Formats: sequence, C-alpha cells, structure tokens
Amino acid sequence: MNKISLGRYAGFLLVLILLFGGLGLARGGLYIDRHEGDAAHMVEIILRMVQGQLPHLDFSTPIGIFAFLPIVAMSKLGLGIGEAFIAGQILVALCFALPIWRVGTSRLTGLGAWAYGAVSVAMILALVHGEAITAISVSMYYNRWAWAAAYVAILLAVLPPVPERAAPRLDGIIAGVMLALLALSKPTYFVGFVLPVAFGFATRGAWRSLSAGVLAGLLVALAMIGIYGIDFLPAYVGDLLSVTRSETRAAPGLPLLKVLNAPRFLVATLTLVFSVIVLRQARAERLGLLLFLLAPGFVYVTYQNFGNDPKWLFLLCVLLMTQRPDRGARVLFNADARNAIAALALVAFALIVPSLQNIVTSPFRHMALETEDYVPQFAEVPELGDLFVMSQRSGMVLGRTALADRYEGLKPYVIEDERFEPVTFLGETLPRCSLQAGDLALHRYMADRLKEPPFNFPPESQFFMADIASAVWILGGFEPLEGGAPWYYSGTPGIEHADAIIVPTCPLDTEIERNALAALEMAGLKLRPPLRDPMMLVYPIIRE
Repeated sequence: MNKISLGRYAGFLLVLILLFGGLGLARGGLYIDRHEGDAAHMVEIILRMVQGQLPHLDFSTPIGIFAFLPIVAMSKLGLGIGEAFIAGQILVALCFALPIWRVGTSRLTGLGAWAYGAVSVAMILALVHGEAITAISVSMYYNRWAWAAAYVAILLAVLPPVPERAAPRLDGIIAGVMLALLALSKPTYFVGFVLPVAFGFATRGAWRSLSAGVLAGLLVALAMIGIYGIDFLPAYVGDLLSVTRSETRAAPGLPLLKVLNAPRFLVATLTLVFSVIVLRQARAERLGLLLFLLAPGFVYVTYQNFGNDPKWLFLLCVLLMTQRPDRGARVLFNADARNAIAALALVAFALIVPSLQNIVTSPFRHMALETEDYVPQFAEVPELGDLFVMSQRSGMVLGRTALADRYEGLKPYVIEDERFEPVTFLGETLPRCSLQAGDLALHRYMADRLKEPPFNFPPESQFFMADIASAVWILGGFEPLEGGAPWYYSGTPGIEHADAIIVPTCPLDTEIERNALAALEMAGLKLRPPLRDPMMLVYPIIRE
C-alpha cells in the first residue's frame, strides 16, 4: 500500500478549501437562479435564529440545528446572508478537514485518496445540490454536508487503517461525531447508516473504536441538552414526526419503486447488487456483507430526498477500488475478479459523474455569472441585500388555472380528476389555481395589502399562511409566527399565536393548502368573516 503523505494531503485539502471557498466569496454576494423558495425558507430560519429563536422550540422544522448554526454564526459577524451562507460552508469545510484528512491518509491510496478528498471538499463548498441541471441553488445544501459526513463515518468503519497509522479511538470519536452531526442536521442519514457503521467496526474487531464512537455521540447529545435545555431533543423528535404525518412531504421525490428501477436508477441498482455478489465471490466477504447492509440506507436516503440524487455511487466506487484482488479469482459470468470489480467501480463513477461535475464546477460558474438580470431577493431588508435572484423568475407572477372554470363551453369536453378537485374552506370554494412563478412578488403584494384597508394589521401581527411557505412577515415587517413552520409539513403549528389565517387564492402548492385548511377546520377556531382580496382571503382569529 502506497501511503499518502500526511503533510501533502493536508495542504491539498487546504488549497481546495481556499479555492472553492474563495471563488464563492469573491463574487461579493450569492446569485441563485433556481429554487428561490428554498432560499426564502433558509433566510427565514436564519433570521429567526439571529433574533434568538431556536429550531424546534420556537419554530417547527425537521431540519436539524447544525444545518443552520454555521450560517447563523457568520451572520452574527455582520456578513450579509449571501456571504454568510458561503462563509458558513467554509467553516463547515474547515471543521471537516481533519476527518477527511484522517480518511484519506489512513484508509485510501493513490488516485482514490485524492479523488475522495477533492469530492468531499467540493461537496461541502458547492453552490448546487447535485443532479445535472447547471443552476446555482442553495436548496438542500445540508444534504451535501450530510453526504460528506456519511462518507467519513462509513469509510472509517468499513475499511481497516494502515497499520502504522492505526488510531482506533480517534477513528471512533470522528465517526461518532459525524453520525451525531447527521442526527443534528438530516436524521435520514443517521437512521440509514448508524447500524452499518457500528457493524463495520464490530466485524473487524475494532471495539475501542466502537465504544469511543458511542461515547462521542452521547457526549454530543448531552452537550445539546446542556446548551439548549432538556426539551430540545423531544421537540426535535416532534418536528420529525410531523414529516411522517405529512401526506405530501414525507417523500418529496419519486416513489420508492421508481428509485430502484426507473430508467435513471436501474443500472445503479444493478451495479450495487452485482457489487455485493462479486465481492462475496472474490472472497471479500466482509465488505460484501457491509455493502449489503448499507444498501437499504443508500436507497432510503436517495428516496427521501428531493431530486433523488444517488450520491452513494461515488462512495461505492471508492470502496470497490480499495478491494481489487490479485488476478486469477473468477466471479460472476466467469469474469476475472479484479477486472470485474474495476468495471463495477467505473460504472458507478460514470453514473454519478454528471452530478459530481455539476457540484465541482458550481463555484466557477457562479464566479463567471453575468449579473445584469439579477435583483435582490429581499431588497426591503438590508442584511439580506447580497442574495440575488433572476428578475424574470421572481418578477413574473404566473399561475396554472383550470380553463374550464373560466370558459363554460369547455366543460363538456373535460374529464375531471379528483387530484384537481377545488379546495374548500368553511364551505367556500377557492379558485382552481396554483402559482408557477413569482412567489416573492405575490408575497410582497400580500404584505403591502395587509397594512392597508380593509386589513389594517399592525407590525406586531402574526399570520398562519395556508401554503407551503411564506415570506410575508419578512417583506411586510410583521412578526414571525411563534411556533410556526417556515416550511409546512402537517398540522397547524403556531396557530395558537396567530392573529389571522391567510388563504391564498393561488397557492404555491394546492395539496399543501388543502391539507392545511383541513387541519384548520378540525382545530375548531373561532374566525371572523374573511377580509377579501383577489389574491387572498384573510380570516381574523377571535381570541377569548
């Protein structure tokens, strides 16, 4: 095994962090051209936390606190939200540098070690979540961080160290902290990978690593309780359960079966299955078993995340390249084991390389953007002035409507579907309309109207929006809904503090609105007759 130079590898990681992070900061702001709603969601949470609110205790979100703390820390230093996001990612990369360095220098060799380090750093500092759509987006940035953490924990557990660089307790501590960060950012990853990581240490007799990892994870949990109070973790669990109760957001991407066998995924699934078989036949039984145990987590994480980007394929490629045996052993289809494993690794890499290319090149694309067509997403708030969106995407308000409702002559030709049944609330039928673009422009309009007659809501007002998300309170200078959900999943979070309910006549998500209004009807609230506007109905809540 050709060992990696400790100093050179550390320098390599530092140069990558400076390159990717520096390119991001050099732009002087963050320019996004996709997923503007996700950016608004992040902004709301960061603003709340800068004000002193805590996730789960003061507002509802299933995303863990670690996904926001680095950005909040940079915001509190006085950076605008765009630069705070990029600087927060740099902070995460610096914190992950030691774990990535440990994996690269103790588990991997040659090109695999360098590729692993480069991909991991790029994953953290990218300005797009993956897939093959060349856009700049903050959407699901915490998934990228989670994959980087998962790579570390899995590789430390599954692969034995170079004998001269064995440090079992350090490996356990790093793996335990990485798993704890997964639990505190995107618990899907923790659920999918905690048992395979534990088995990885156990099956090679690394009991000191396993015990150190468990202890490290428990200490992180105790630290969270000590810092945020004993109610923090139960409140977090409650927010996670709200997702499981959601009819629309529990799995926001493709159905599970399609994640396994749709044209985009079938070759990846077969590659994973063949890898398990070939490793077992090549007498790498332990890795074959652990890969078999990891497979459900790979599929579950891919299924549960929007976009269904199978980033586990890169990890599979790295694992396979570490296990190529000497020539001579025969495996599936009487192929040479070494060649078969190399071929499977190549297929895995080829399948994920479009996503990796998108990730690695995103800071360069961001730096090269022509910015004439971009405008501030929240021009009204000075600290948000360096987050920019494309004017043609944010300025045009476009909706999809049922033309048969407007043109009676179409009705005899239309076949209705229950998915497009009108939404009703308290006996009133709402227009069949869903917003396709311009949500910030529409919310800015709503925010201005709410201050004017007949609404006349004062700045201290709090609103429950019957939609997936809302920036009305930010744009209008109102108070954020205490206990509310910046991104709606289920129930009526924060309704006990709301002064009024806003029902958009053209919501971002019709099914979300339908579910939210059904939950509101079951809540038994006392409401005044609605105040009407063409774009919304506003129901003041009567408090006794």
